[in-house]
Amino acid sequence: MLPQYEFQMTVIAPYKGLDARVFRQVAKDLRCRIKFIDLAFDDAIEAAERLSPDTCDVVLSRGVTVDVAKQHSSIPVVPIDFSAWDLLQALQPYAGHVRNVAFFRYSTPLPGLSSVEKALGMRITEHLYGSKNEMHLRLIQLNPADVELFVARGTLVCQWATAAGFPTLEIIDGEISARRTLLEAVNVARARRAERKRTARFGAILDAIDEGIVVYDAQGEVNLITPSAESLLNCAKKEALGKHIRTVMPGVFSPDTLAGDKAEHGRVHDIRGNTLVINRVPILFQGQNVGTVCSISDARRIYKAEAKLRNKLKSKGFTTRYSFGDIRTRSPHVRHLKELGVLYASTDANLLICGESGTGKELFAQSIHAASLRKDKPFVAVNCAAIPEGLLESELFGYEEGAFTGARRQGKAGMFELAHTGTLFLDEIGDLPLTLQGRLLRVLQERELVRVGGTQVIPLDVRVLCATHQDLRQLVAQERFRADLFYRLNVLSLRLPPLRERLEDIVDLAVSHLRGLLDEPPAESLLVSQLERPLLRHPWPGNIRELLSLMERMAIVANHMAEVTDWEQLLLSLWEDPPLEDRPMTPSPAEEPDSPPPTLRSHMAREEARFIRQAVARCGGDMGKAAHILGISRMTLWRKLQGIAEANTEERTE
Repeated sequence: MLPQYEFQMTVIAPYKGLDARVFRQVAKDLRCRIKFIDLAFDDAIEAAERLSPDTCDVVLSRGVTVDVAKQHSSIPVVPIDFSAWDLLQALQPYAGHVRNVAFFRYSTPLPGLSSVEKALGMRITEHLYGSKNEMHLRLIQLNPADVELFVARGTLVCQWATAAGFPTLEIIDGEISARRTLLEAVNVARARRAERKRTARFGAILDAIDEGIVVYDAQGEVNLITPSAESLLNCAKKEALGKHIRTVMPGVFSPDTLAGDKAEHGRVHDIRGNTLVINRVPILFQGQNVGTVCSISDARRIYKAEAKLRNKLKSKGFTTRYSFGDIRTRSPHVRHLKELGVLYASTDANLLICGESGTGKELFAQSIHAASLRKDKPFVAVNCAAIPEGLLESELFGYEEGAFTGARRQGKAGMFELAHTGTLFLDEIGDLPLTLQGRLLRVLQERELVRVGGTQVIPLDVRVLCATHQDLRQLVAQERFRADLFYRLNVLSLRLPPLRERLEDIVDLAVSHLRGLLDEPPAESLLVSQLERPLLRHPWPGNIRELLSLMERMAIVANHMAEVTDWEQLLLSLWEDPPLEDRPMTPSPAEEPDSPPPTLRSHMAREEARFIRQAVARCGGDMGKAAHILGISRMTLWRKLQGIAEANTEERTE
């Protein structure tokens, strides 16, 4: 049964000036449900973004709000129709009484305006505007002595004109305008709905395609069958098309599963002598089932494919993503470390990589593996600090069936076994519990292991690379790390310098990463000149990881701004830990020991206020320029500054 309403329309515009009853009546005649959202200009952005294709077919709007809706919604937008005839009807009662009329209109001139002037004997001056601010400016520039009547369609501009003392006429959209607009909207909705239905159907087919494919509609009539499906079902195409699915695939579907809204996978059925695995995926459109895609596979082929896949995955193991070519540097020290890394890659000796967090220890480990004779073998990385102590032993060395409660059947291979013939990278080795250090030492010495709960000795061919940010010699002195294990791991060693000791690389790393993330990257020389000073002043406690994270934060903000003219200022505004020279010498009230901890909301508000004040100051108080830099309208900037001022007043009062 067809729904009462065929289409859903949404009007985003102040509808106090619209004859909403006329629109509703016309919409009802055309089997449309219509919803009014009383918003305009930037205030309509959030409403447009919330609209869903499932609840709205077409958006109707007018004036500046038309462009706002188009920019912030994927749903088609149809402008509410307005013609010279509508203007003629509105002004006709004033013919012979009014001579000079100011007519405000958005964007483009009204065709036929001169004919209206001649017909009514009026002088109609058209004022075009492209934004809310421009509309206000045009109104301010009007000379009251030259205007006997102010005419417009928008509620807001008419309110402003009335407040300015102008006799005002707000044009009401009548039945003719409503019908023209809604007829166009219905045509757009029909075309869009048909396209969405086709896209949904074929998308589901592509998602489900595996072996044979059968597609039937909501009534169960088959309308597509592939040649492979014909073979698997022993049913010719001519015998299947147009027939009910229960005839084509007997015994598979009950009445309640024929057109259900949930997918079914892995159902096994015997059909005409073949054992088949059947997946059923419904084609849903606006919550209603409009058809179903069935994928059909030969069970025997699935079993064979799974066996091959398991063997392939077991032999393939893990791979690396980086090589020495990915380590960009101008530092002589780092270049020397790269040369040592290439040399160490030619051996199978254990290697210990030391350095602060974020210095690129895993990058070096992957690069050494990629340059070694084991490059085509597995590279398995384990973070010893990220795995709970109770699980670490079984993860490293594997376990047999029944070794502990919850153990898998057939047991599980550990990381050492997975890395066989390749490289095992033990990150944060300094966090390895003492209870496991002895067992690791034995595995390294004997090159064999026994799984947890097992008795069989498993030989190993694994090269071990380790990394740590801790001082292992100090841990040995504190008896928190075994001395014999340390000397076993420290056959070869690399100590990676912190970023503050690689001044040559800081700017290059930052700029190259930032430009790669920007939608419209500026010239490299511009970024270098504006970012070099603050970047080189910072101590970089988080090293390269901190640097790249900061650049990513800058890129996210910059990509949402209209234009960035001062990259240094943007960097400083986003820096959670700015260079020492830029830090305040005394703590803020929120930082006092006795003060309650700030909430996330208050912290974000303070950061936003600081960013806005800095932008306004940099622009010398020019609100238009500051708004442009911030990527917001002048009105929004004014509101935010008012809010900041009120908040400061409240704090002083308290």
